[in-house]
Amino acid sequence: MGENNHSLLFIPDITGFTNFVKQTEIEHSQHIISELLELIIDSNIMGMEVAEVEGDAVLFFKHNSVPEPDEIIRQVKKTFLDFHNHLRSYESKRICSCGACSTAINLSLKFIIHIGEIGFTSVKDKKKPFGADLILVHRLLKNNVPEKEYLLLTDSFQSNGYRIGSTGNEAWLEYKEGTVSYEHMGEVVYHYAPLQPLHQWVEDPPPPPLQKKVKNPITDRIFIKIPVETVFEKLTNFNYRLEWNKGVEKLEYEKNRVNRIGTRHRCVIGRNQILNFETTSNHFGEGKMVYGENILDLPVAKQAAFYYILATQNGGTMVSAEIHIHPKPVIGWIMLPVLKSKFRKNIRTLLVRLKEVCEKTNHHMMVGG
Repeated sequence: MGENNHSLLFIPDITGFTNFVKQTEIEHSQHIISELLELIIDSNIMGMEVAEVEGDAVLFFKHNSVPEPDEIIRQVKKTFLDFHNHLRSYESKRICSCGACSTAINLSLKFIIHIGEIGFTSVKDKKKPFGADLILVHRLLKNNVPEKEYLLLTDSFQSNGYRIGSTGNEAWLEYKEGTVSYEHMGEVVYHYAPLQPLHQWVEDPPPPPLQKKVKNPITDRIFIKIPVETVFEKLTNFNYRLEWNKGVEKLEYEKNRVNRIGTRHRCVIGRNQILNFETTSNHFGEGKMVYGENILDLPVAKQAAFYYILATQNGGTMVSAEIHIHPKPVIGWIMLPVLKSKFRKNIRTLLVRLKEVCEKTNHHMMVGG
């Protein structure tokens, strides 16, 4: 409908993370934001191009083309619901309780949308849009809208003949008018609509299933003289796995993702021996941090799960380990004593090595090494 030299500029922006101090929280927040940015890009149903991924936001554009407002609203709705459904899913599956992971559910999403003229420049053979309207749409990320989650359409829509208002299909939309002034740009008129009503369509995922425990699991425990959060990070972050699990020659896993229930990884053990694992959890009492892994392809067992149960004790961490094996009929029952003996030896080796690595790392941190 607009002139053919007018382009759509569209920015979804993630807000809500506090400034984390601990390194664990910084790393986890980066991974969570990275997942959300990828999700936002994948939710694109309008054929927009990505100009930049900018911190917590994505700058999309549609050159010489401006979709109707109804189509833009459908895009906003899809991205918003994909975003919050993902956060609900992460909350139900998370095993980490650091500040980043435990507050991810509170993240917000806003949209800044503008019609403008853009030019292009080349940076290392990559075409990048530029122009005064791109500066404006970035400035609009800082505005005086009194809402946490909203879509903002500048007056460029009405000035180009587009009608802004609620539609029969999107009755949740309730636009309000606002203005904001920027140095060297003057006053900008916009319409904004709160996105809070969209939360009625965000879905609660089913809780992850809890696996049945056995009456007499293999057990062991060890005391580690460092805080429980640090031990838990060493256990659950696959980047550290080969430091303490020396029986594994190679670890295959999806990098730049925070480990959660359902995450899978593969261990190469010895010559041509491969074991597949899936992260799980279970209940072992209040005030404890629990990390579990299912062995997915153990030939003699219907199910086998390792659980590490961490509790604060005397300024350090008591790590209890339990291995729950559900043997297959006949062959599993026959092999169970051998399997238990092997696992009992392995878990002792792993716990001792975990203690050495954790306390050595903590010592280096304290002395500045």
